[in-house]
Amino acid sequence: MKNIVALTSSMITGNNSSFKLQLRLIEEHWSKGRFIKEFYSTEVGTVFGHIFTLDDEEFISTINLYFGDNANTTEVCDYLEETFCERNLNRLCKNFVSVSLQSPHFDLIFGVIETKLGKKYREENSIFEHKMFKAPLTVPEKIPVPQGYILGPLQLSCVESVVQQWAKDLELNTSDEAPLNILRSTVVANIKERPGFGVYKEGEPGLPVAWITMYSGGELGMLHVVKEHRRRKLARILLREMLRVVREALGQEFRTHCFVKLHNTDCQKLLHSEGWIEQPYNNKRMYFHTDYLSKLN
Repeated sequence: MKNIVALTSSMITGNNSSFKLQLRLIEEHWSKGRFIKEFYSTEVGTVFGHIFTLDDEEFISTINLYFGDNANTTEVCDYLEETFCERNLNRLCKNFVSVSLQSPHFDLIFGVIETKLGKKYREENSIFEHKMFKAPLTVPEKIPVPQGYILGPLQLSCVESVVQQWAKDLELNTSDEAPLNILRSTVVANIKERPGFGVYKEGEPGLPVAWITMYSGGELGMLHVVKEHRRRKLARILLREMLRVVREALGQEFRTHCFVKLHNTDCQKLLHSEGWIEQPYNNKRMYFHTDYLSKLN
């Protein structure tokens, strides 16, 4: 394989919507972290590529893989050998790394990656069991915010509310600051760099009762409504507002997505009712981690 000039989001075709979206976010400066983008071409013109996201210590924390539509199994294996070489394995984050991919060769790719990362992480590498949903082609009309509530941007003053709920969802020990700091840095980046919205009670602008954010890869997440404020369509309002803003800023062709845990049937029902499309199993995100963060599983 040979290195080629970096692709742009407009050049990505086929089923690689999540890779296309992350490239677009980087181009629009909605993702301001440190990234390494590398692209390769085979002798017959099949294109492969990846985006490495680097953490504060310059280690690779997330990997988004791109496989050309016509890639065959031999080409896939050659590319994976080059991408997950010893040099890159030594640059992986100390505690965990996530890998995103969309490919009909999912089983083959996962098997190779699991073997490679098993050298660095604990043997029982884990797949977080999520369903992936892709946003609809059209954005539904806005829903009026109920009386007594205000819809607005998510503020940095909301960070702790979001972090504490996220930690609760992950069943973390909130007295341990190490994993909380990892969550905190992600929430701060989501709020500062990309659109995020909260619903607030009138007169309480710093205390959200519902919220939604966008991750650096372009997926929507952290959608939550405080229990006492449910059954008021607040989640539906937030979801539609995020879709509207993303489409207006990035264009109609860029369809965001989200990952929903298997047991979160309420969220899955909401997405189905809003026209989101559940993706086949080979659209996955894999999480590998050390025992240090095994409680995140």
